[in-house]
Amino acid sequence: MSVSSEKQGLNQEYSLCMPKDFERSRNLLQQVYEKQVVLEYIFTRGITAYGGIRVNNRGFHKEVSVKYSIDQWKTASFKLTITNDELLLMLSTKDSTSSILPMSISFAICYVVHEHNFWDNNYSLDYILEIEENTEKRSKSILLDDAFRVQIAKDYRAISHGSDQAGIVCGLKNLGGTCFMNSVLQSLLFTSPLTSYFLLNEDMKNISVSNEIIVNEYLNLIYLLFCKKYAVIIPVPFKQIIGHMQDIYFENQQQDAHEFLLFLLDYLHEDLIRIKSTSIIVDLFHGTYKSTTTCIDCEHFSINFETFVCLTLPIPLTSRCTLEDCLQHLYEDEYLADDSRWFCSECQRLCNGKKRLEIYKLPKILIIQLKRFQLNHEFNWIKNDTLVLYPADNLSLQQSCPSSSSQQALYTLYSVISHQGSLNDGHYTTFCRDNEQLQWFECDDEKIKYFNSDKLDSNSNAYLLFYIMKNAT
Repeated sequence: MSVSSEKQGLNQEYSLCMPKDFERSRNLLQQVYEKQVVLEYIFTRGITAYGGIRVNNRGFHKEVSVKYSIDQWKTASFKLTITNDELLLMLSTKDSTSSILPMSISFAICYVVHEHNFWDNNYSLDYILEIEENTEKRSKSILLDDAFRVQIAKDYRAISHGSDQAGIVCGLKNLGGTCFMNSVLQSLLFTSPLTSYFLLNEDMKNISVSNEIIVNEYLNLIYLLFCKKYAVIIPVPFKQIIGHMQDIYFENQQQDAHEFLLFLLDYLHEDLIRIKSTSIIVDLFHGTYKSTTTCIDCEHFSINFETFVCLTLPIPLTSRCTLEDCLQHLYEDEYLADDSRWFCSECQRLCNGKKRLEIYKLPKILIIQLKRFQLNHEFNWIKNDTLVLYPADNLSLQQSCPSSSSQQALYTLYSVISHQGSLNDGHYTTFCRDNEQLQWFECDDEKIKYFNSDKLDSNSNAYLLFYIMKNAT
C-alpha cells in the first residue's frame, strides 16, 4: 500500500508503528470460526507493516483483501493478498506518488468466499497504523534502544528462561516445515566471528531498516538468540521478510538447508556492501578454487579462479568412509572427451583434456556439504546414508590447498547440520559448540539439550559441516 512520496524522504525519516501493542487473541481458532477471518499478528519495520491473516477454509476459491484509508475513510482502496488458509499481509509506504503525508492508516480485512463477504474490522474500531517521524534521523536499533528491544521480543513472541535455564541456548519454534531455516540460523549464531561482528561492530548501530532489510532483521534475531534471556522465540518476522525476498520461502514448507544457507549469506553480503562497501561475509566465508585444464595433445594449459562459499563433496557408495576419502574423490582429475572436449587455444580446435581442481585460498569459515542427494537412473532423488567419519579437531586441508601453510590449513569443527529421513519427508537438527562454555548442544527447533560430542562420529545423517580456521581472528 502506497501512502507517501520518496521526495519527502519517507524511506529514511519516517516509519510505521502501531499506536498501541497489538494483542494476539488467546482464542484464535474460536475467533476464526466465529468471524471467519482474523488478523492474527502484525509488526512493523521501517515503512512497512507485515501481518498474518487466518481464515476459516469454507471453500477452495476464496479471496482476501485489505481495505484501507489514509483520510479517515473519506476515500478507500483495496489491496489483494494471496489466497491461502494462512495469509500474509504487507502494507508499505515505499512506492507512493502522493504529495500528502498522512498521519495514520486505517484498515480492515475482507474475506470473500462463495460470494459471501466476511470482515475483521477490529470490532468496528478499525486497525490503525500511525506514521511517525524518526527524530534522530536514523532507524531504531536493537543495539541502542531498550524500548525497541522489548518490542522486537514481543514481535518474536519470546518466551523467557525459567530460573533453572539461564544461559542455555535459545530455541526456534518450527512454523510447520521450517527446521531447515532454524538449523542454519543456529549454526550461524555459533559462528563466533560473524555473531561478534553483528553485535559489537559500530556499523551495525546505523543500519537502515528500509535499505538493509535482511541485515536489520538478522540482527534483531541474533540479538534475541544470543542475549540469553529467552528459552524460545517464534521467528515469524524473519521468516515473513525473507519470504517476500524469495518466493520459495513464502510458505512454511520444507526446503533444502544448504540452498537456504547460500541464499541468506548472499543477501547479508549484499546488504553489508551497501553499508560500508565491504562485507564480513567475504572475509569469513569466501574461498577460491584454482582450476587447471591441460590439453592432452600439446600439454598447453589454462588456469581459472573461482570463488566458493561451500565445498560440496561427493560421497563414495559404501557403508563407511572418511571425510578425507570425500576430499580425494573431489580432486581427482576429470578427463574431458567426446562431448566434453575442451577448446585449446594453442591447437585452435576442440581437444581431449584433463581438468584438475584444487583450493587456492582457504576461507576462515569452512562449510562442507556432504552430497547426500542424487538422481538415480530413473531420475528419482535418492539419499546416500553412508556414514562419513569427520574429525572434530585438526582437520587439515594442506593437501587440498598446496599454497597454504600447515597452520593455515587446520580447522576445528563447531557445528553440524543433520538431515534425517528422505528428501520429501525429512527433518533437520543442529549440533553446535559454544565457545564460551566449551559445550556441545543439540538444537532440534525449540528443543535444546546438552550433547556428548563423542557421538558426533556415529552420525550417519551429517549434511553440512561448519569448521573454523584455528588461527582465525
